[in-house]
Amino acid sequence: MLSLPFLVAVAANETPQQVVTKYNNYKAICNGLGYKNLGCKDTSTIAFQSSLTNNLNNMKNHETVVFDKVSVNEGKAYDSSSGIFTAPLDGTYSFTWTTLTTGGKYFISEIMQNGKVITKNYTDGRGRDGYEMSTSHANIKMKKGDKVWIRTYGNLGQHAVGGHWCYFSGLKL
Repeated sequence: MLSLPFLVAVAANETPQQVVTKYNNYKAICNGLGYKNLGCKDTSTIAFQSSLTNNLNNMKNHETVVFDKVSVNEGKAYDSSSGIFTAPLDGTYSFTWTTLTTGGKYFISEIMQNGKVITKNYTDGRGRDGYEMSTSHANIKMKKGDKVWIRTYGNLGQHAVGGHWCYFSGLKL
């Protein structure tokens, strides 16, 4: 199909109705030839990558984990002050989060969508001398305005290592 800029450039001396009529004629010809009408699709990139700068200790049950250092925030949908991602468009989004804890400690977290638990992550360093790390992933169908965040589960012995070892990222598929 002809692009809108081409139609506008050609149509400088035509009325808006004449431009629409010409477009509809081209569209009918293309459809008749078997070309698919793909329509307009939003191709905006929506992606974020955030990490934890400071250690987290003994957080409360169901406390939001705020990954405060943002290295990528295309679409500006992640809020580093609240730790909440807000979907700017309907679609399926892919999220990943990783936590690291030290020996003798653990960190249990879960990803939430609008207050509903989607899945959990369990990093257990108890009975170990070194560090333990785990990653969880979720693909979530979202509507514009839906919110996703990571929160703690449980509150005894919670410890997550800062220094950018723990992260939360997401993107629109």
